[in-house]
Amino acid sequence: MLEIMLELWYEIIMSLSGILTLFGIIITWLIFRRIETIVGEEKHPSGLLLIGGLMTSGGFSGAVLSKHPVNGILAVLILTGPALIAYSLAMDNVVKVSGRLMLQAIVTLSSLIFAGNYSTVMVDVIYVGPFLALLLLMNSLISLKFLDEVREKLLIISSWFVVMFSWTRYWLDNTTGIQKGIIVAFFAIPIVLWVIIATSIYLSIPKEYPQLDKNDQEIF
Repeated sequence: MLEIMLELWYEIIMSLSGILTLFGIIITWLIFRRIETIVGEEKHPSGLLLIGGLMTSGGFSGAVLSKHPVNGILAVLILTGPALIAYSLAMDNVVKVSGRLMLQAIVTLSSLIFAGNYSTVMVDVIYVGPFLALLLLMNSLISLKFLDEVREKLLIISSWFVVMFSWTRYWLDNTTGIQKGIIVAFFAIPIVLWVIIATSIYLSIPKEYPQLDKNDQEIF
């Protein structure tokens, strides 16, 4: 009975995190859509960001909640979604390829040395896609020049938490109680922070750039 309750607790937290991730993707898309509107030109194809985000979120949520092995459709969604996000953000150099982002990507990919310990090798490899997508989305907001220091620091911390979860996820099946809660927190906490910060950015854009147009200072 206790094991069932613990598993239910894990599924509830991961499900809520999935819902928040979807909300964060939509808010991030709305931020860039609003910026595009203010600037008066297409800074980057934000529509692809939304499509890629929805594909990634849907595929990841389906894989986490499914009681069956990841099928071809879910695998395609999880792998294609991050690629669309990366393409969208790279179009006009929205995300600066900083040393931090490069290091985070390398460390996250390096976690695949444990592939097969948490699930099948294929599933462990596929799950890296959503982690990289989250890193790109968080760093896209960090790239905004009008972002204040507090929100920037929180986003940087959140992005490193995602990197930590990419490594610690392999021990989820072998831990219970507080230890499992700590591992899950590496995923849930950064999602919550990202959504809160993204929402605050979206609501503050008109105040911070009321007269912005394409001849004014760059946003990124």
